[in-house]
Amino acid sequence: MLQNKNISKKSFLVVLLCFLTAGLIFAQSAATEKLINDRLSKADDCYANMQYKEAYNFVNSALALSPEKDEVPGRVYLLAQQIYRKFLEQMANTKNFKDFEDVLMRVQQYPKIGDDPQVQKNIKIIQQMQADIKDAARDAKNREMMQDISAKQQAQQQEMVESLTASTQESNKQMLETLSDKMNANTESMVTSISDKMTESMQNVSTTMTTTLDKMDKRSNKTLWIIAIGAAIIFVIVFILVFLGMRASARASAQQAVQLDSTLKLIAGMQQTNNQLLLGGVTDLNGMGLKSAGSSRWGVDALPAPEMSDDEKAEVKQLVIDCEKLGSEIDAYTKRKNNSKNVSELVYKLAMQLGLNQNSSMIYFAAAMVYDAGFLAVPEELLEAENLDDEQRTQLRDHVNQYEQYLGFVPRKYWQIFEEAAKYHHENTDGSGYHGLSGDDIPQIARLIHVAESYNSLISRRNYKQIMDKETAIEELLAKPELYDVDVVKVLDAIL
Repeated sequence: MLQNKNISKKSFLVVLLCFLTAGLIFAQSAATEKLINDRLSKADDCYANMQYKEAYNFVNSALALSPEKDEVPGRVYLLAQQIYRKFLEQMANTKNFKDFEDVLMRVQQYPKIGDDPQVQKNIKIIQQMQADIKDAARDAKNREMMQDISAKQQAQQQEMVESLTASTQESNKQMLETLSDKMNANTESMVTSISDKMTESMQNVSTTMTTTLDKMDKRSNKTLWIIAIGAAIIFVIVFILVFLGMRASARASAQQAVQLDSTLKLIAGMQQTNNQLLLGGVTDLNGMGLKSAGSSRWGVDALPAPEMSDDEKAEVKQLVIDCEKLGSEIDAYTKRKNNSKNVSELVYKLAMQLGLNQNSSMIYFAAAMVYDAGFLAVPEELLEAENLDDEQRTQLRDHVNQYEQYLGFVPRKYWQIFEEAAKYHHENTDGSGYHGLSGDDIPQIARLIHVAESYNSLISRRNYKQIMDKETAIEELLAKPELYDVDVVKVLDAIL
């Protein structure tokens, strides 16, 4: 009986302890619920007063009070999503990104908040703004560096030109003085010779006439006339000799003048050539020497192309301007900021590094700005769609055949390069591309664009969850030799 009483006491104590524990748990749960309600109330008040930073802090406190992420009340998530949207919009408007990393961390912690479409959109907007700010700072720094380098190069070139000009002018002066001295000496010698001959002749005539006058008294009038006629004949002969001598002298002077003019032209040509070498040995653009065939023989046209005329230079300059304008339109339509600029710059650097000449590289640069012109014929809603059916996919792929109507401004002599860029930039080395070309059958310009576009896509910030750094992007391209020209990818790795 005593034993039964002990068991009864123990049971009573156990039941009492359970009631106490349940009471404590209930009291704690009630206190937590009260704290959550208090934080939500304050967050709601701040949200109504547009104090989004304070509302953000209060709603995060309410989230933290929940025991588990899966047990967070739905009303907390609902208010949190509204506050996160406004807080991110405020960041974008004020460009104050101090708390942005904290937002990203909490979005990862509470996926239900991050799944809100407006929250995702605002996050992408801010990341794009951050990328634009970094790009702008980098571009400004690059422009400043290029300006410094250009100024130094211009100063050096100007100094070299001035030095060469001074040296050439001194050389010209010495040569002219030497030629002038020779001409003067020759002329003086000829004039002296003719003068001496005339003087001698006149003296002879004078002596003859004097002798004749002395004998006039001794001879008859007939003899006097004979002598006078003879003297006149001698005088005429002397005059003819003097005239012929002066004419020969004039011819010699004219010949020397022609030689002097030829010498001056030769000197001027030498000076112009030297100035061109100092100011840069790369010839300007023209349409000669461009490669359009699909070949692996990079750099076979590395010799500079012939000098262009002023009309050809103006034509190429206008072509680049037109391509830049169309490239901006393509980027705006496809919502890929600076894609044409980034891809064309990479194509130019690749072409130069692979040994193509300046002319070919610049035309490749222009063609790479408008290679996606066919996208302008694709409906805009199709470009923005996330899930495509087979028919839509086929329509999207057909942009490589819709370029011609947008490239009417391209001169015929460059047309093949632009056509190959627009039509074949989705060809793979194993033949699995849009048109089935493979290996060296793929034009060089298309292979360059394929690598440059894919690299730019991998490092772009279109999706904040899939950004790659440069090294990872290169590794990704090298890992797919069935898609990309490995030689081009290796050169890309070397120039980055």
